[in-house]
Amino acid sequence: MKLTTKILMLSAMVLATASCAKHDFFDDDTITGQVGPEAYWEIASAAVTAGGSMEFTAQYYSSVSEIDHSEVWYDIEETIEQTVTCPWTSTFSYSLSSNVKAQKRVSQLIKEYPHLEEYWSDSLHAFAFTGSFPVSGTLAPFVWSHPEEFDSTKMVNYFGEGYMEAFKEAVHSRMQYADYRKMYIGMGLMDDFMQYTDSTEDKNQGEGIYVYHFKQDAEGNTLQWVTDSMEYYWNKVDFRMLVENAANGYYDVEYSRSYSINAIMRVYDVRGVYSATQSKEIAIN
Repeated sequence: MKLTTKILMLSAMVLATASCAKHDFFDDDTITGQVGPEAYWEIASAAVTAGGSMEFTAQYYSSVSEIDHSEVWYDIEETIEQTVTCPWTSTFSYSLSSNVKAQKRVSQLIKEYPHLEEYWSDSLHAFAFTGSFPVSGTLAPFVWSHPEEFDSTKMVNYFGEGYMEAFKEAVHSRMQYADYRKMYIGMGLMDDFMQYTDSTEDKNQGEGIYVYHFKQDAEGNTLQWVTDSMEYYWNKVDFRMLVENAANGYYDVEYSRSYSINAIMRVYDVRGVYSATQSKEIAIN
């Protein structure tokens, strides 16, 4: 079938259906100003393995100009998830979590496909073909979660400079008597914590109920030598100790990095005008 005949047939189909509901399974994403080819595609899966390829089926036609070729483009989005927890606190739970998704690379041409007359399908009234496009092996996901051995270099690489110091300070600013007691005894920093402790009867809770706290002066302020002692031992605590989950045999840090792509197909005519299909988000595993 000659291209001119095909165009006439497609034009007649459009005129015949103009008074009815629009029969157009193609995406409306077309360069404005000039009418480009109509294009549609489906991908084989919503996920692909890094280093593998994604298969697809495509359909297109033009009632204006001859088709020249088609292309697959995609951008890359990176998602980084981080969670760090301190298991040593008693009066509060402290955990920092973040989930950041950002564009890692703008959309770029991945692969080009020639247009062939043999792609014409009488049943579809359009050109149709199957193909595939590659996905880089460098986009494989990465996970560093609950390590049994602590690695300060990885902490800096994955969480950034100053993260460990800021985390320690945030824990310190929230700590109370019960937190110091649990931490310093549990970490084996001291076995005589009671020398810093007094108790006061809490009549609001009932007769003979005592509340434990640091030794205080007559105004109810913690004695300076007690405060100095707590700071002395605090300076012995490092980030590694704060996130050690001794009960489970690992460190309470979690880091993961994963990627996804947003892929489109562009179909060009001989004038250089193109239309783009609907974008497909594809997870990379």
